[in-house]
Amino acid sequence: MKKNLYFISQNLPNSFIGGSAQVNLNLIKELKRNYNIIAINTVKGFYKPSDFLKAKKELKKEKIKFLNINKKTNNVRLKNITIFNFFQANYFNIKRILEIKLFIRKLNIKKDDIILCHGSNTIMACKNLNCIKIALLEDIQDQVQFYRTYLSINRYNFLKRIIKLLMLKIHFRKYHQWLKKITNNYDIIYTHSPFDYLKLKNKINLSVLPVAINFKNSKKKEKKIFNISMFSFSITQDYNGVKLLYQKLLPKLKKNRLMDIVKLNLVMRIPKKNPANIEEIIHNKNINIKQFNKKSLDDTDLLFYPSKYPVGVRSKIIFAFARSWLVATSTTIKKCIPELKDGVNCLMSNNTDLLIDKIIELIQNKKRKKKLLKNSKKVLNNYHTKKAAKKIIKDLKKII
Repeated sequence: MKKNLYFISQNLPNSFIGGSAQVNLNLIKELKRNYNIIAINTVKGFYKPSDFLKAKKELKKEKIKFLNINKKTNNVRLKNITIFNFFQANYFNIKRILEIKLFIRKLNIKKDDIILCHGSNTIMACKNLNCIKIALLEDIQDQVQFYRTYLSINRYNFLKRIIKLLMLKIHFRKYHQWLKKITNNYDIIYTHSPFDYLKLKNKINLSVLPVAINFKNSKKKEKKIFNISMFSFSITQDYNGVKLLYQKLLPKLKKNRLMDIVKLNLVMRIPKKNPANIEEIIHNKNINIKQFNKKSLDDTDLLFYPSKYPVGVRSKIIFAFARSWLVATSTTIKKCIPELKDGVNCLMSNNTDLLIDKIIELIQNKKRKKKLLKNSKKVLNNYHTKKAAKKIIKDLKKII
């Protein structure tokens, strides 16, 4: 008889939002071969209503049970770090944790059941449950905050950002110990990220769980128009990358007279209000705003991801390889995906101008495109959904 496995996260797994939501859906679809899967959504209102309904329909189609908090969830974030509170080591919203605890108690989870908690809120809320417990850590937040601040430094805000970095260092001084404390009662602890693993391995007994990506060995047909796309849930997550596309890539394409055969796409949600420089970009006639759907996925030929942000695992690059897209990214991303090699399976450089020169040279070089796409498929062998599920099943057998 199959054991129950409760997958507990702050959203419903689905295939259309991208990122962790899609990875989670891939994983539980594979795990349902061995376990009775119940997906638990702990935040009401995380998605807009239409997306939430779509996610529910998708899970029904996959015959995966799901439950969600019906009460409007207190999803208030922690206060921004300021000069008045940076010394307080406060890493969670106590109201959120209590709401999740109360909800989980009603599920009647038994001793022989398995819970797989994704994210620190759910991990903390479920740490005292008497059952088999797996923790899947989110991107480690001290590094998230540090890199976001560091990469935003310019000559106008240098002093302000340096002060912010010092404040972050003080604020997150106990963060890794806190992660150790909330995962202490868990039987198995995972991270998706090799970078995060190296940061935590001396404090927490964890291992790397491969990102669950499904892919087919399909060949992409050469088209007249070469589509270069950036993907994010929202443009607010990658202002810097969007600026580089507009200020560096677009002028170089124009200079080389390639705009007749190249399209630049931003596949992301655009809020109603944006900074003036972002408004200028999204209203430029050479920039196409696209929705995340089958057409935008099928049209894309190259993922432009110049970010030097190594925290987590950049699943969009693995996803790009699975879709037979070419990839242009920074050398720093190798910390997230060690298999990346410049000129072998992708284009890489921390010098954005040099990276763009490589893209320009690649656009009309069919032979080089073919080589990169062929080698990128080899990277996927380490990230297949079955490999991720097998690791969980194998680790569970050691303790059950």
